[in-house]
Amino acid sequence: MSEEMQRSDNHRSDESVGGEIAVHLWSRRPVCGPRTTAIDRFTELAATGVIDDFDIQTWPEEIPVSQRSEHGEVLATVDRYEQWATERGLSLRPPFETRTSSLLVGGSTEVLRLPMIAVAVYADDDLVGVYPCTDGTTTWSVTDCIDALTTEPAGLPHQSES
Repeated sequence: MSEEMQRSDNHRSDESVGGEIAVHLWSRRPVCGPRTTAIDRFTELAATGVIDDFDIQTWPEEIPVSQRSEHGEVLATVDRYEQWATERGLSLRPPFETRTSSLLVGGSTEVLRLPMIAVAVYADDDLVGVYPCTDGTTTWSVTDCIDALTTEPAGLPHQSES
């Protein structure tokens, strides 16, 4: 099984219009259980026009931080997500977690542990949400994101109501 992320599915609407909402779902392999439920719900949102674009990508359970050349795209994506969260006073940790992993032949390496499932939401190509995330008191899950898109298409769960 490849350690690189792989595109596994893609759903697009027929037209691109202003205010386009795109959802990128990341999942560890194998894609099963609650991850399948999230995929089914996002697929339904795309089919009904609530979101305009939906794609699914897989990533490994963890990747060595030192292997930027092999895993550069995943690491750059996580860096963008963490920057987005920091700029809003939010955190993605946990479930995105950097830790030291012991090697079988001695020594250790720093690895980034990736969540079982994560979602990035874009509006007009601007990142507007990453889930799960927390403000230190409240944690918003992928399910919270789906529910917010279902009941309040213009809102996301981490946004204040003021």
